[in-house]
Amino acid sequence: MGGPGGFQAASRPAVAADGADVTRSADRAYPGSRPFERADSGRFFGRTAEAARLGQVWRDNPVTFLSGPTGIGKTSLLTAGVLPLVEDGNVSLLPVGRLSRGARSPVAALRMHNPFTLALLRSWSGAATATDLAGLTVDDFVRQYAGRRDPSVSILAAIDQADDLFAGAEESQRYGRRFLDELAAALREQPSLHLLVSIREDSLPRVAEVIGAGVVFELGALGVAAACAAAAGDGHFEPRAASELVRRIRTSRIVTADGDDRIVVSDDVEPALLQVTCARLRNLLRGEGSGAITMREIRRRGDVDGALAGYCSETIAAVAAIHEIPVAWLRFWLIDTFITEVGGRSPAEEEPDGTAGQPRTVARALEDRYLLRAQAGLLRGTRRYELLSDRLIEPIRQAGDADSPPEDPADYLTAAERALVTGELSLAERYARKVLSDAPDTALRWHAEAHSLLGNVWYERGHFDQAEECYQAAATLFEAVGDRLAVVRSLAAIGRTLSDRGRLADALTQLHAALSRASADATIQFELSWVMAELAQRSSDGPHGRL
Repeated sequence: MGGPGGFQAASRPAVAADGADVTRSADRAYPGSRPFERADSGRFFGRTAEAARLGQVWRDNPVTFLSGPTGIGKTSLLTAGVLPLVEDGNVSLLPVGRLSRGARSPVAALRMHNPFTLALLRSWSGAATATDLAGLTVDDFVRQYAGRRDPSVSILAAIDQADDLFAGAEESQRYGRRFLDELAAALREQPSLHLLVSIREDSLPRVAEVIGAGVVFELGALGVAAACAAAAGDGHFEPRAASELVRRIRTSRIVTADGDDRIVVSDDVEPALLQVTCARLRNLLRGEGSGAITMREIRRRGDVDGALAGYCSETIAAVAAIHEIPVAWLRFWLIDTFITEVGGRSPAEEEPDGTAGQPRTVARALEDRYLLRAQAGLLRGTRRYELLSDRLIEPIRQAGDADSPPEDPADYLTAAERALVTGELSLAERYARKVLSDAPDTALRWHAEAHSLLGNVWYERGHFDQAEECYQAAATLFEAVGDRLAVVRSLAAIGRTLSDRGRLADALTQLHAALSRASADATIQFELSWVMAELAQRSSDGPHGRL
């Protein structure tokens, strides 16, 4: 996802009765395999200069592109580095926008909507519900937002992970093109709007072609000094220990086919690998304790190869579990596909029916978890994958065939949302079902949102019976946790599935039930009007019309 991190591989957090996460990884010294969040800004080190420059560029230009490959730290720089620098100035700062926000809300409740527009506006608006925003375009929203503010004050807006616009099927990409047209209109109409788009470099030209060229801020890997500052953090490693740790991460010992060793020393450090290593070694050497880790401890017990091999083992096991692939086979596929006989990295092209014999979703899941990195493929809309770094060659070879570690159901839901938005329906279904199987029975909200997302998957596939069952289960669970608006949306979605199957009288009953709970909801009113008009038309056609 946004890097360093994306999909967090962590122990199961404590949960409240409604499924709320009551412990956050922001309490840990290093976030590990997820991006830094806004709450982590006090321990975000190593990118001070980049954060200051990017914040100024964003303020000064209508369009800024934060560009870089997967895992380089774009999300972390934006949320933990730049936001604290710009939010106190004379600006109007919108929340960071994401294009998969709200994908677990029942899409069947919204007759006509652009999923990318709706997701972005839900991110930017904060508390507004999907039904409040349905029908609004991006330029409509910005116009209304700007109209309530001083025109001399700049509006700072950001979109993270904009690559999702181009990841789905052709229908999804048509939505993406319409979304970009709306974004371009907003930029033309509102000179106070300053937009930052975080995106991989291979996707940047397709966005710039529509919304216009902007200033490109290219983010690279961490230099040695910056990596040492990031590792040392707020006193978690002594300076000499941090320097030694960075040296070991930069140094790859690779065994060639004839058994010889080859040493490769990189000039810089991948942020994702640095965070994973720091998090795992900190946990190994200190656990829940405090105090800086010393040079002696790093020399005696700072097994960087073991830390990375453990991370590879858990990552491979987690992806194998989601795709129901034997762990040993997936590890063999990674080695056979992406590592040459002489110990180099080998690329693999994504094709319409898969990547090197595996489903496309396997490589994309491994990219989200920072074992693979993608660039533009030979075919439009495809990718070319390779290992994130030479530093992973031996750890992958040494990785054991571990069981899939327990993970945070909230992260499964986030991954399912993104898979749904990018058109990977089978992967979205797998993640949602992992929530149902792994989340505690008391986590009613997680179960409700998983059922709602599964309803969306079935609805997108055109299986309205299964969609109705999932929406009904979601409505029951949302009722149990007292979320009235979520119940209303679920009932409206059931009404839509019934009308799509021609059961208009039943749809009318469901929509009346929804409207009785939210009489001012324009979306339900529209759907109800449509069903009533269709019923009237069928009545006029004679007694053979099915109700």
